Amino acid sequence: MRAIGFSEFFVWERSYSLSILKDEFMSTRSRSLASLACASLALLLSSAAAHASFIANFHDNLVAGNNTLFIFGDEGTDGSVTGNDGFSQNFTIDNTGVFELGLGLRGREMTGNGNTPNNLSLLVESMDPISGLALNRGRASTDMTTLLDTDGLSSEYLVLTIGGGNDGGSQMSVTATEDNTTVTITAPVLIGGNVANTPFQVVLDAGESVFYETAVGDDLSGSIVSANNDVAVFAGARCADVPSTVTFCDHLIQQQFGTENFDTEFLLVETPFAGSNQDLVRVIAAEDSTEVFLDGVSQGTIDSGEVLQIDSVGNAKVTSDKPVSVGQFMRGQSGSRTVGDPAFALIPSIDQLLDAYSFTTPVGSDSFTQNQLNIAIAASDAASLELDGAMVDTSGFTLLDGILYGSIDVSVGSGIISAENPFLATLSGFDSFDSYLTPIASAFSPGVSPPPPPPPNPTEVVPLPASALLLLGGFGVMGALRRRKSRRAVT
Repeated sequence: MRAIGFSEFFVWERSYSLSILKDEFMSTRSRSLASLACASLALLLSSAAAHASFIANFHDNLVAGNNTLFIFGDEGTDGSVTGNDGFSQNFTIDNTGVFELGLGLRGREMTGNGNTPNNLSLLVESMDPISGLALNRGRASTDMTTLLDTDGLSSEYLVLTIGGGNDGGSQMSVTATEDNTTVTITAPVLIGGNVANTPFQVVLDAGESVFYETAVGDDLSGSIVSANNDVAVFAGARCADVPSTVTFCDHLIQQQFGTENFDTEFLLVETPFAGSNQDLVRVIAAEDSTEVFLDGVSQGTIDSGEVLQIDSVGNAKVTSDKPVSVGQFMRGQSGSRTVGDPAFALIPSIDQLLDAYSFTTPVGSDSFTQNQLNIAIAASDAASLELDGAMVDTSGFTLLDGILYGSIDVSVGSGIISAENPFLATLSGFDSFDSYLTPIASAFSPGVSPPPPPPPNPTEVVPLPASALLLLGGFGVMGALRRRKSRRAVT
């Protein structure tokens, strides 16, 4: 298929949906229902288009390493990866369900610390459902991030990352989806020559990005990013110590959730090999006077943009009385942690979980010695949990308040983890003084694992044309997953 760029894509998305609507409803016998049916189908097509595109960014790593983009979809799914600088790569997904695009040593990493736009961001798009992960693999300095659908992007963000470390500060990039996007940034520290706590503006065209890195030890958490159009925001650190007293740093990166997608209830699975020190959790609030709870016990109250840090957290539930975003940080290899190093995952809320996830671990020369899926699932759904069609043995999981928490060893390469109802799945890998950690996907990056559609409004229920029903029935791998007929045990 012909590759198209950032600006063209959003025009194509709208015109494609409109042409489908016109063809469908010209042949619909009940013309009196056309306006209501049109609205319903438009919503479905908007969702379908959203599953077919995402933006990928890579940030400067302390250690020169390989950057890789993983694209998931059904066999035969094709599409393109494009950049404003002329980068263009078509792809077709084979029977593994994943296409691996290697970008090379330090490939497309954003560097510097200023307001000058760069064209290093990539747009991945397809006419079929896809999802993605981005890996920055450096020796003893690695991390991976899930990639959000363009429809899951926002125009308002509160950044969550971490400071600390002797090898570079925290990082942030902002990428526009439309031309003439005015972005207003207020950072708590000096970035790009811009004074702390003072708003400044940059204007970006579609596909352009700005990248910022703080001074050593400074923290960009609480930075406000506001724009007149939706933007993609990524944040992390060049090489952070977690906590700051443990001097074994690692690269961190996660695509950020917009404040409209903050929520109030989250599950956390303790990362493997953590020992008694366990993980560090950071919570940022969208509103003033937000109280945060860990397993029902109050941890304090924070205002909008403030961060609450909780150390040594294992399997747990984080709740709040107002919307928040929750970050899980793996500690450095010191104390009770026997393998691994700092890594960072923004955790999707309970309402943002899916019931199936396609994933891959780093492969080839980028592979890790050990890889795990970290699972939190309702005990009542445990019997339905399957890895590549084989039943998962959850007898060694920990049961807390009706939720089973545990980790599953997975081999190098791709797979599918699924259950009858939504559950949390994060992916992690471990080498000596190195690791990665990321959610696989969420309701803002479903791709080949779409959540069920919301129930229709009873006052607006109308029959949909047969082709619209086929659109729903053919969405991703879910039909195949639900047609499984046999199981074998997996541990």
